[in-house]
Amino acid sequence: MTIIEHHSSLSKTLIRTQAAIALFVLLWLGGFDFFFPSNFRLQAGLHGLSTIAALVTGTFLTHRAYHLMRGVHINFKSLRYWTLTATVLNFLGVASGNWMYMRYRGEGGAKDWILAHTPTFHNVMMEFKEFISLFPFPLMLAVTFILFYYGDDIVTRRDLLNFVGLLILIAWLFLLLGFVAGLTLAKLHFV
Repeated sequence: MTIIEHHSSLSKTLIRTQAAIALFVLLWLGGFDFFFPSNFRLQAGLHGLSTIAALVTGTFLTHRAYHLMRGVHINFKSLRYWTLTATVLNFLGVASGNWMYMRYRGEGGAKDWILAHTPTFHNVMMEFKEFISLFPFPLMLAVTFILFYYGDDIVTRRDLLNFVGLLILIAWLFLLLGFVAGLTLAKLHFV
């Protein structure tokens, strides 16, 4: 085994280990929402699990995006299915987030409490979160479409590889920002 093959193997092992540990810890954390004393624990649990899984999948894809942009050979069949999974998870995160949003905006919900105690937080952070959290889904949908449309021929299109890598990185940034804002809301006042 050459040094390059060893480095590639070690890199893959580290990436997969990092993703598996993060997924386990975060899903364990999100799973607690199912047991929280609230009438909306099902919605909170589903939203927590789908957004955490979307973030972990997006983080895994950022490693792939880096390789895409550097021109390193990757398994495009695997990448297509990972982006499809990320697209589905982002959709589930948006759908379950909108399900939770009804409770957030409802009478006596978290929005009323936040406006009464920290109105600036709602007017800045929550308005930002409401929109930023929607962006990863169409970005990942575009990535998935491009990868499936061009198939293995995309290898010859350096411009598309860079574009796909950039879209994955931007989607991950939006995922991370929305996730942090959502965690802040959850710690400030449980929905």
